[in-house]
Order: sequence, then C-alpha cells, then structure tokens
Amino acid sequence: MTTYVSLVNELLRRLNEVTLDTEGAGFDTARNVQALAKDSINNSIRSILQTGQEWPFLRVTYTQPLTAGVNTYSFPSNYSSADWETFYLKKSTSLNNSPSFLPTIPYDEYIQKYRESDDTSNSAGSAAPRVVFQTNQEKFGVSPIPDAAYEVEYSYWSFPADLTLYNDVSVIPNRFKSVIIDGAMMYMMRFRSNEQSASIHQQNFQDGIKTMRRVLIDEHLQIRSTVLVGGSGSSVTLGRVT
Repeated sequence: MTTYVSLVNELLRRLNEVTLDTEGAGFDTARNVQALAKDSINNSIRSILQTGQEWPFLRVTYTQPLTAGVNTYSFPSNYSSADWETFYLKKSTSLNNSPSFLPTIPYDEYIQKYRESDDTSNSAGSAAPRVVFQTNQEKFGVSPIPDAAYEVEYSYWSFPADLTLYNDVSVIPNRFKSVIIDGAMMYMMRFRSNEQSASIHQQNFQDGIKTMRRVLIDEHLQIRSTVLVGGSGSSVTLGRVT
C-alpha cells in the first residue's frame, strides 16, 4: 500500500513541480498546484472505486452482536454493499447455540412468511435466528427475533473515505498505483486546459482500470447447478468458466 504523500509527490514529479515534505510538514496547508495534486489523487481513487463495487481490497468481514428482542440492524458507516451469501450465526460457548449458515430472503417474503410470527413473539425474542432478510433501508433483519446476544458474521464491501492525512494509506494495492497517477494526471491536465494530454491520460486510466478488473474481479468461476439429481437434493458442479 502507498501513502497519500508518496502518491502526491509522484504526481508532482510527473508534472515537474516541487514535491511536499515526506514527513508531513506543510502537507495540510499545501496551496496552488500542490493542493490541486492532492485533490487529483483523491478524485482518481474515487473514480477507480466507483467503477467496481466489489473490489477484493474493499471486502470486510464483520461481526454484528445481536440484542435480545431486536431484529433489525444497521450496516457499518463505510458500508457499500453486502455479500448476502455470507451471513453466518456464530457459535457462542456461553449460549451453547449451534452455528449455522443464515440464508437471505427478500423483504416481501419476510412479510408474507415470517413477520406475523415475529410480531406475536415474546418482546425479549423467541429463538436463535434462522434467516436474514433484506430491508428497504441500509439495514438487515433476522428472524426469529433473537432471545439472546448471538453474533452474526458477514462480509460487505466498504467505500472508504478520502485520503486526508499525509500518511493515510490508499486501499488500492501498490502494484496499481500507476493507474491512480494516470487518473490524477488526467484531472491535472484538464485543470491546465490541456485536453490533448488529458485525453491520453484518460485512455491510459481506463485501460489501467480494465486491467485491474481483469486481474482482481473478473476471475474464473465455477457454476453450480441446483437441479436435484435422482431426488437426492445434491448439487452438481458443472465446471470452470474460461
């Protein structure tokens, strides 16, 4: 990973401009081209993140403590999207519950099949959750309503805040820092009204993002059939997509 000041200085060197102190002196009060360079780095990173929501370096595994009698929970503040196939009820030694995968259902199915039971349950909850449901807000719900402080683990993709401090670290892997610089150069050239140079850097930027997607997101996957085989209910792996 690379720091904010190192990215800004690499951009400034490309522009043949004076670099900033690597120990952070004067970084917060930088003005003119140095200030624009700082903005351009953040603009470039933001553009990269917006082209793919499920970058692996944005994936976070989180544990949500449940509260007895409460069945809806907010996602973390840096939440972007959830991996709904990863919700898992963790085993608690003190509660002696059985760990289990929690399948996700849409909100309308929850209303049709589960809400009535939840609404008539004890105010302190009734049992360990068996399903997770999506809500119409940035929250998720569990059913049945928990009757104890269980823990649910899941994965989500974050959207990090802009870099601010000189030693803030970019979430984008160091091997792709050239893509960040190409994007930042595009923004700097537009500021200088050099559209020809901006177009060249924009093409390099877009090509770099495509490479990132191919390497990090567009992986070969297995397709799993859910067709029942001979009434056994087992799934069949069809093979790898190439």
